[in-house]
Order: sequence, then structure tokens, then C-alpha cells
Amino acid sequence: MAVNQFTEPPVRAAVSPVRRYVGRHMYRWHRVLGLITVVPVIMWALSGLAHPLMSNLLRPAIAHESVPAPSLVAAALVVPVPQVLARHGLAAVQNLRVVQLNRQPTYQITDFRGRLRYFSAATGQEIPDGDRAYAEDLARYLLADSTSAVAGAERLAHFTGEYKFINRLLPVWKITLARPDGMAVFIETGQSRLGTFNNHARATFLWVFGMLHNWDFLDALPRPMHLGIMLVFTTIIWLSALSGLVIYGFVRRKLRQPRSAQDRVGWLRRRHRALGLWVAFVTFTFALSASYHLLQKFTPDRRNEVARVSAFAATELTWPLPEALAAAPVQQVSLVRVGGQPYYRLVSKNAQGQPAVQYRSTRTGQLLPGGELRYARELGDEFMLRLRGQAAPATATGASEDGALPDCCTPLSPATEAPTTAGPAPAQASLGRPEAVTKFAGEYGFVNKRLPVMKLAYAGVGHPTLYVEPATGRLAALVTDDARREGLSFAVLHKFFLLDWAGKNVRDAAAMLSALGVLMVTLYGLGLLLRARRPRAAS
Repeated sequence: MAVNQFTEPPVRAAVSPVRRYVGRHMYRWHRVLGLITVVPVIMWALSGLAHPLMSNLLRPAIAHESVPAPSLVAAALVVPVPQVLARHGLAAVQNLRVVQLNRQPTYQITDFRGRLRYFSAATGQEIPDGDRAYAEDLARYLLADSTSAVAGAERLAHFTGEYKFINRLLPVWKITLARPDGMAVFIETGQSRLGTFNNHARATFLWVFGMLHNWDFLDALPRPMHLGIMLVFTTIIWLSALSGLVIYGFVRRKLRQPRSAQDRVGWLRRRHRALGLWVAFVTFTFALSASYHLLQKFTPDRRNEVARVSAFAATELTWPLPEALAAAPVQQVSLVRVGGQPYYRLVSKNAQGQPAVQYRSTRTGQLLPGGELRYARELGDEFMLRLRGQAAPATATGASEDGALPDCCTPLSPATEAPTTAGPAPAQASLGRPEAVTKFAGEYGFVNKRLPVMKLAYAGVGHPTLYVEPATGRLAALVTDDARREGLSFAVLHKFFLLDWAGKNVRDAAAMLSALGVLMVTLYGLGLLLRARRPRAAS
């Protein structure tokens, strides 16, 4: 009896409608998403490759990046401050500093209109166009260039395409020297510090980077629309990367077999799939963290809106400044108001080389114990009130309550200012004692620019932390839980800060290799799309 050698093929399990639909359309979705974002991905990949070059390898070197503050000599302050103010009709000022202009001690006085004016400490005479002269003097020191002519001097009161918000400091002077490299330095004369510097090559590089990475060509649009367009594309990119990861890494064989042998052996397809598996996760993390970063930017950064501007009557500055300099070497002096009372803020260095700050009354010279901590807490409490749209105490800005300021110079009452409605939830109470921050680290990174600052943590929704700069009475940063989460995401997923232990060069190399991988996968995918359309065009 013959035996049937043929057996029935096994019955395949029924494929669910969902899997059938996904299998039929997943590749199409992946191609469509890739086609929509091919140009943005190429732009961001190229800028990602360029960023480490711009930040490190192609960054021009200058002789000095900071301005030293030598000890002030009491004997050099020949003409007393009250005499200078009386001679030039200054009934009130906003600040007073002593700086070196052309190596001569000079009073830098912020008048009641906020203008920086300069007076010789030896003669009391005003130096014409002193702020520009001081900016040029600082520029020559920073560049160690005393011979090149000044090709341009421009005072910037707002951020520009060349001097962006990332630089934080305003107002600044842009000083350009007539040199082959076209070096320009941006200087904040009010604190004698460098904002940034560019030569021709770096300025061009920054322009290209801004166009490719930040899409500066959209600056003419309202900022929410600008951010929204970028957010749409970054979202599509991480969805495309996720779809590629799912297709080629997990379910390709389950969903759909290659249609022909050419699909198996085509070199473009093989390279796109093999390399794509390696970089899909990186692309996903790049784009996802960028989307999160863009979402955070919809909340306006209000640090430049919050500052204390105090006024000081000439009659309040009765204690001779040279007496403040005689007790100990003082590098910096400025005016502050604590509890409504005027003080000299005197900065020196202790035996360990760390800054030491004293507050002495401008009327009597009496020392204010814990002055820096008290001033920082007062600034923090005031700024929290202002951020939630409430008026600051009247004693924060001037001494009009005791008749010290003339009518012309009395600061506006905070109650008359328009309240600000936007901002974080208010804090209820400060937590612990203010903490001095003297270097960039953790949540207060280099992007904030200002040092030294005082850190104040508050109770309340989002656990807000304020970083205030006592030297200027400004808010340096506001950090909440939302900002902490986004900052961690961006640092780890976008900037590879987890590799900091290996050094900046290794971290930059990893970022560049990742960007190069994304670029190659994108180009391979573009090649596949073009090749797939070629027969259709021929027919």
C-alpha cells in the first residue's frame, strides 16, 4: 500500500488586522516622515558637526579673557566723591565704582539717568566720551594690542544677530580693531568684563551655525511661531527615528519580507539599514531632547526684566571713601542699599585668595554684619515679588522716605509700575541661608555668564531657586523643577555630558561621530528615495 509522502503545509496563524495594517503601511510612514524632514536633519547634522569645531578648535585665542582688579590706593583718590558730584551738578547717582582708565584711577559714576560717566580721581574733571574710551582701553588690554587703530565702536543696548541672548550681558560695547583678522570684542563697561569676542572667521561660522541650527532665517516671524515650526520638525524627526528603530530593529521580519532579491543585496539599502540601527537611537534622543528644549523656550526668560536700580543722594555719601580703602586692600567698590540704608560694597581677597565682601555705611562707615547675605536675601525676596507681579518695598530703590533724594531724581514708586502677570508661581518662604557660588557647575552652568552669585532656594510650587548677582543687583538665573528636568535631558541626551569624565575632547568626538552617523543615514535614505523614483520618471 503506497504511503503518501507529501504532508499538508502547516496552517499559519491568522494575522491580526492591526498587524496587517501596520505591516502594510509602516514602511510608507517611515519614508514619508523621512522625506518631510530630510532637509532639516541635514541642516542640524551639519551644525552638530560644526559646533565642537566652533567652540574649541576654531575658537580664536586672545591674550586675556578677564580684567584684573588691582588694589585701590587711598592716596590716589585726591578729589573726594562729594566734591566731584557737587562740581558737576549730580544731586544723585545710581552707582559708583573706581576703575583704571589709561592706568589712572577714575570714578565711574552711573548718573540718575543710568548713563556711565567718568571723572578723574586726581583732578575731578570729567573725561569726554569716557565710556567709549574705557571700552577701548579694556579692549586693548584684552587683546594685548596697543597699536591697531579702532575701526568701529558701537554701544549695544539690546541683543543682535551677532551678539545673541546667549551672551546675557547688556549693555555692552562692540569694539572692532583695524586688524587683518577683524577681531571684535564685546565689553560690559559697567562691570569691566568681557561678553564675547569674534574674528571674521568665527563671526561667519556663528552666522552659518545660527542659520542651520537655530533657524535664524525665521527671526522675522513672531517667536512662538518660530519655535513652533522647529518643534513640529523635531517631533517628526524623533517619530521617524522611532519608526526606523521599530522596523529595522524589532519587527521587520515579522511585518514584511523583502519584495525581491535586489532589496536584499542593494548596497544603499544595506548601508541605510545597518548604519540606521546604530544611529536611530541617537537620532531619537537628539530630536526628543530638542523638542523638550523647544517646549521649555515657550516660557519667556525674564532674567533681564528683574533688577534692582537704586538711587543715592550725594548728601548720603558723607563718609570719605579713602577711609574704606585704608583698613584693608580693596579691589572693587560699589553702592548698594540694604534695608533702605546706603552702603559701600567693598570687595577684597582673604588669605586664601577668595573674595571677601564688606558693607560699610556711606554715612558713618559702620560695618553691616553679614551684609552680603542680608543683601542677597533682600534681592531674592524682592525678585520673587516682582516675578509674580507684586510691588517691591519702597526702601529697595531710594531714600526718598527721608528726603535724601531731590525731586528730580526720586525713583519711581514700584506701585506705579505696570505689574507683570507672567512668571512662575510665587515662593512662600526662603529655605536656609544664601549660598555663595563662585564657579559654574550643576544647574548653574556657564550659559548663565555671571559670577560670583548668591543662590537662594525657596519653598513653593516648582521649588524655585534664584541666583542673584550682588555686584549688579540683577537676577542671574531662575531655576525650577521644570527647568531642572529639561536641563538634565538636554545635557545628557543632546550634549553627551555623561562623557565629561573622559574629557571634553572625547565628549566632542562622540557628539561629532553621532552627528556624522545621522548625516550618513539621512543621505543613504535620500539616495534610496531618489533611486525608487527614477524608473517612474523614466516611464
